[in-house]
Amino acid sequence: MPKSPATKKLAQGDRPDEITTALDRVTATLESTNEQILRLMDMLAPLQPGGATALAGPATEINTFADDPFSETLPTANPGQAATVTVPIATIANQRLRIAIRDPRPAPARYNPGTPGFRYWSASNALTRGINFWEELLPAGTTWSTINPMPVVLLESFPWLNAQYVRGSGLHFYSDRVRDGFPIYTAESPDVVRHELGHAVLDAIKPQVFNAASLEGAAFHEAFGDISAILCALQQESVRRSVIEETGGRLNTTSRLSRVAEQLGWAFRQRDHDSADRDALRNAANRFFYTRPDLLPPSAPARQLSNQPHSFSRVFTGAFLDALAGMFAISGAPHEQTLLTVSRNIGRLIVDAVLTSDVPINYFSQIAAAMIQADRARFAGRHTPVLTRAFTRRGILSVTSAASLRSAPIPAPAAPIPTTAMASFSMASPLAYEEEDVDESFRLGAGETPDLPKKAVSIGDLKIEVHAPNETPRLNVWPALIGTMAAVPLSERSESTIFVEGLIQRGELDRGAADSDGVSALMIASPTEIASPIPTKKTHYLAEEDGKLVLKRSHFNCTACGWRTSNRLLSCL
Repeated sequence: MPKSPATKKLAQGDRPDEITTALDRVTATLESTNEQILRLMDMLAPLQPGGATALAGPATEINTFADDPFSETLPTANPGQAATVTVPIATIANQRLRIAIRDPRPAPARYNPGTPGFRYWSASNALTRGINFWEELLPAGTTWSTINPMPVVLLESFPWLNAQYVRGSGLHFYSDRVRDGFPIYTAESPDVVRHELGHAVLDAIKPQVFNAASLEGAAFHEAFGDISAILCALQQESVRRSVIEETGGRLNTTSRLSRVAEQLGWAFRQRDHDSADRDALRNAANRFFYTRPDLLPPSAPARQLSNQPHSFSRVFTGAFLDALAGMFAISGAPHEQTLLTVSRNIGRLIVDAVLTSDVPINYFSQIAAAMIQADRARFAGRHTPVLTRAFTRRGILSVTSAASLRSAPIPAPAAPIPTTAMASFSMASPLAYEEEDVDESFRLGAGETPDLPKKAVSIGDLKIEVHAPNETPRLNVWPALIGTMAAVPLSERSESTIFVEGLIQRGELDRGAADSDGVSALMIASPTEIASPIPTKKTHYLAEEDGKLVLKRSHFNCTACGWRTSNRLLSCL
């Protein structure tokens, strides 16, 4: 597959390909050497006492939180800190999905929360175990769309309640203080860390979504991040046991599993009570029903739905939790081992859906339908009724569309898959439809990722090109449309225009010198540049390609920006 066209940000010079190639080689060599030195230091260095609890044996275990620093059944004004858990140090075997944490690496030990040692090893554990979960479900050869190893910065110097996935420079985490000076470190929350990891995983297997001017594409990216937090948490036996006990086996009720990033949500509410769900940053146990996103406002309080990606993502995440609950309910006794199997089964299905779906206007419906068809291919339709019920009750699939899937094409594995119960989880062959080859974009790394075709749109006097969703969906399915305006078809051109308008209305488009607030994002011009981006809610910028302005995404933020703007510079509230 050809490489993406050379792109430069306005007011920045070009970087010759030979220099980029040389820098890539140097970076790879330095990364390898650095990792070897760090491993040697771990073997030789004594335990560092600062903030660590004394160990009775070798330093092979670390402290972390199971899912979030806060966990409350009923939210309170002053929530207590969750208990830490002690886990063995994990490693990543897949050389195409490595990470490189840029912060100083302390010796392994059971550090206390709030210390650099705890932050380092807790985030390392969340990322490592998250990658080990996802890589078993991904097709062989999958690699990051960012640099490999993916850079990770756990404590950026600028105070901010946020975290980012930046294709040019990996994962970035921030900290800030809220009421009475209480410190919030986003890297200490496994939920937040695994959400950002979800962005990186989705960008690896379907890089075309990254730059897509698609309302549902952007929202699905956020939903996939929350789904990553949920599924990765379920890989821990203690979480599975407590969730089953807390919910009585009804997983789509509010629980520590459904409440994503409780501490960060609490921190946001200290500044603006409308900026997050009442008990978390986002609670997947919601009752939002699909509304065509172009009919929604560009931003709204958390209790309402808007077409802002984080807000609208809750429709799909809620349906996914319903589907997970349904699959668990039909899988026999509510045992934690059963829940482990179900979490991997549904993880397999959503990966299949992403790989076999194009990126049309109605992306939610396409992913939902593709999960149903993947279930027919992988599991002989065992979960199809509960998947159908979950997506139709949320309006993501119309009843007519769901019924039509009975006669729709079913994909098949590109090569024979193992027949043993667990073997299908280990790098199973991707699914594909008979008339098409497997989209192998997942094998392409930094600088080679493909984009959707470009379309021209006009916003007043501003004429730009965007990477627009495909006009014709693979499967002939649509969401449930309600109301008089919903009956009017949404064209890809109008969706792209509304997408750009929303960026401008929420202040998320960096227009360089045209911005009156003087805040301009530092976009990474080359994947070899790993400097931290300036914290900003401006997720998009205008690049120059062949003499034309093209809309590009720089990063995904963890938190929902755009409802209100405080007096503090760069606050997302």
